[in-house]
Amino acid sequence: MAGEWVAIDIGLPDEPEVQELIDVTGHPVEYVCFRLYRLWGWASMHCADGTARMTIPRLARTCGGDDAFWQAVAAVGWLEIDETAATVTIPKWDRRFSQAAKARLQHADRSKAYEERNPGRKRPPPPSGAAAPDDPAPARRTGEDRTGEIPPPPREASHPDTAAWATLLAAWNAGAGTEARRRPWKPLQPPPEAVERLAEPGWLEEALEAIPRLRSCRYFKSWVGLPQFCGKPAFARKVLDGSYDDVSEPKAGQWRPDDRPAPQGFTGDDAARFEATKRAMASRIREAAS
Repeated sequence: MAGEWVAIDIGLPDEPEVQELIDVTGHPVEYVCFRLYRLWGWASMHCADGTARMTIPRLARTCGGDDAFWQAVAAVGWLEIDETAATVTIPKWDRRFSQAAKARLQHADRSKAYEERNPGRKRPPPPSGAAAPDDPAPARRTGEDRTGEIPPPPREASHPDTAAWATLLAAWNAGAGTEARRRPWKPLQPPPEAVERLAEPGWLEEALEAIPRLRSCRYFKSWVGLPQFCGKPAFARKVLDGSYDDVSEPKAGQWRPDDRPAPQGFTGDDAARFEATKRAMASRIREAAS
């Protein structure tokens, strides 16, 4: 079973920065590469954005090497050291080591495997001198004509801003449950609806204000899920203006409490029992709706 991992180039020992580190520090290539691997592996487990509270002596104790070695790593541009704030930062973190970078690499692997399973999917482009078709916009073919046609590969999923998704996820899961009337979101990757909404200017601020108000939304009989919350642009706005505060009315055809009088022939104790039964059923419906 695969655990945490980072993307390492197979040609890392031949990188100019590695060769420069070998010349500056005098250490062999395997020593340099292993210390770099320890740095990136530690950061992937303990950093959210590539920056961590870490002094150089502590870094040397955690990942090996000495102060001079890590100063040399900073000199070649693979580490940023802020001694005043006692932090270290790995440049281009989002490009190579973040969850979004891992998702892009996994998608590339899936696309490559798809191409290998379907070698005839792509047709060669026409010669540069080929004449254009007589009908530039031919009519869509019928289902019978498309028999045997290979479907296109899945499109690469778009990725939201990492910081915006982290902010939304933290706000959504904070206190999620019965009182908050929202289901927690456990996957690391956002639902497609959240990707679409986070691309809209100003939506995140509106959503952060609306999330705590879900506890007042009695319109929904079950908890609200993150895909439902992000499904429509106006959902968060309706939560804020109180559109979902009241209990929903039964739709046409749904059973509702019977407000008709007791049937003819019911008198005395029979009529009283009939009215008591109606009141009890109406009470149970109100309790279920709340």
